[in-house]
Amino acid sequence: MEDWRLSDPAYTAFEPTTVQEAIIRFRRLQSRGLSPWRYPECFVECARKLPPAEVAKFEEWIVNPQGEDANAITVQEFRALPVYGSEDDEKTLPKPICPESAAEHL
Repeated sequence: MEDWRLSDPAYTAFEPTTVQEAIIRFRRLQSRGLSPWRYPECFVECARKLPPAEVAKFEEWIVNPQGEDANAITVQEFRALPVYGSEDDEKTLPKPICPESAAEHL
């Protein structure tokens, strides 16, 4: 049964069962002043009743709300670019002449 109360943009007292409802609930709570420190708990609360396939979509939205960029390159493609060479690896950095102490940076 569809909850007709979802038409109210301030209504948040529902248990999301689809990724769309989970996003709507999170955004409504966010617009009502949800502290960023509470986002992780809110994500868990919003995804609690979602089936696994919907949880995967919700996680994908959390990581990248705008979706994947069709023009993005992978890490492997980036490393294959001619401007990225082995000299950029941290392994090839020169060793410091003398060890640093924490007191030097205070």
